[in-house]
Amino acid sequence: MKPETKFWNLIKKHTDSYVHWSRLESLASPGVPDLNGCYESKEIWIELKVLTTRTDKSFPKWRPLQIAWQTSRTRVGGCVWNLVHHPSSASVLIMDGKNLAPRLMDREPIWDGRRLLSEMDGDGWKALLDQMCSGRVH
Repeated sequence: MKPETKFWNLIKKHTDSYVHWSRLESLASPGVPDLNGCYESKEIWIELKVLTTRTDKSFPKWRPLQIAWQTSRTRVGGCVWNLVHHPSSASVLIMDGKNLAPRLMDREPIWDGRRLLSEMDGDGWKALLDQMCSGRVH
């Protein structure tokens, strides 16, 4: 199983009772994030990435169409986030989609938040989703 699929299964396991998820793998719409969810009447888009020990660096790779999609969607008020599983630190790195292009252009590996997986039980994921939907992750 691919690392990204394992990450998705972890998220789904902890959030499936209160989020309606659609996992997207669309060749017809390249750049669209991996997940679309509805949480407490709010629409959220999430791009999943995994930094494995083989690819470990400050930022994972995003394709140009992914960056363009996130920039366009957030420009009109869309809720788009990037969740990056970092297995070697057992954490999830978080970045608002509106910050993706500027940080990649500036080569600034700055994250909007970080959570240890050990703290991400059901309530931890719910708190993170609350923060993402309000635009205030820290």
